[in-house]
Amino acid sequence: MLSYHDAVARMLQDVQGLPSERLGLLASSGRIVAATLASPNDAPPFAQSMVDGYAVRSRDTHAATQAHPVRLTLGPTLMAGASLGQPLTPHQALRIMTGAPLPPGANTVIKLEESTIEDGALILRQPLPSGLGMQCRGADIRRQTVILHPGQRLTPQGIGLALSLGIDTVEVIRQPRVALIAPGDELLPPGAPWQPGKKWCSNLYALDLRTQEVGGSSVNLGIVPDTLDSLSTQLQRGLEADVVVILGASGRGDHDFAARAMAAIGAATVFRGVAANPGRSVTVARCGSTLIVGLPGSPWAAFVGFEVFVWPILRALLHQKPAVPHPHAATLMQPLRFRPGMTSFVPTCVQSTATGMQAWPVTTLLAVARTPSARLGLLVAPPHRRQLPAGAKVRIQPITAW
Repeated sequence: MLSYHDAVARMLQDVQGLPSERLGLLASSGRIVAATLASPNDAPPFAQSMVDGYAVRSRDTHAATQAHPVRLTLGPTLMAGASLGQPLTPHQALRIMTGAPLPPGANTVIKLEESTIEDGALILRQPLPSGLGMQCRGADIRRQTVILHPGQRLTPQGIGLALSLGIDTVEVIRQPRVALIAPGDELLPPGAPWQPGKKWCSNLYALDLRTQEVGGSSVNLGIVPDTLDSLSTQLQRGLEADVVVILGASGRGDHDFAARAMAAIGAATVFRGVAANPGRSVTVARCGSTLIVGLPGSPWAAFVGFEVFVWPILRALLHQKPAVPHPHAATLMQPLRFRPGMTSFVPTCVQSTATGMQAWPVTTLLAVARTPSARLGLLVAPPHRRQLPAGAKVRIQPITAW
């Protein structure tokens, strides 16, 4: 049987990264940056006051002493959003508000609460060094500074930064399109009344949301009857996507039509069956440029299977390398046993401590649902491992960014 490593390599062999598209920043949250983005402007774009006070020329205050104060004539008030074209004249002070641009010639600002005003003049009894109460142009970001790199995921913070620099569009990787299908006469849609022998479908909708969470665009093709014609029709519709995921497609019984439906639409099998747990019965086929992934139907196996087989495809389409994230070292906190000859994947809750990462196996969907996503990973046990004791050093493949 094909090893997990070889299966992923074969699956990704012909996967090409998706092209880019230009989007408005406000519509790009969560998208992957496609091209280096440099600041077109300085930030701040002008020297500005950081306090409410009086803008002056430092040189006009050099002679100020307690015995012989300097008097600076008051000019107009400069509010935030306004500007003064003419320079500050010698021995003049200008009332200025926080955020307002310093007038030409001014190079220091004395705080309002530290100022003395007498007869329409600012009274200074000590010299003022340049640079007080102000921020120079470009103090935060210089023009042409790279602010976003290819491969970065756009966050609200990154979008806010770009907007503050006068940028309103960004080049991003097109979202991978993922079509999801759940064949099964026994499946009920959410909220449907229970019927004997039936069960509510959950994995179709959970993976729909997971696809969006990792940067894909999902197309939910719904629950379809257990017939070859029904599944083939929906599978054909799914070929408009980059990836089609069929849930409950790994069985080999009389009513498991996935493999036959793939053949009926002309898909070529990439592999069927992998030495992985879960994943032993996973099927992957290709039709044109679309990969078709048949996952187990149980919510548990589908959840792990998506992370192990589908997410690497999406990462490759999004130009993210490596396609399988690098694992992190952690200490296993309770013993585990594994099926020999299989690469095993065990959901774990990861906790960071003073002595390093700790991994706690999570063995039910209830426990997975209760684990914060920022602490969720997959313990990866190689095929030769039969068991691991508590305290063993293990590899944890992150499910989301920690």
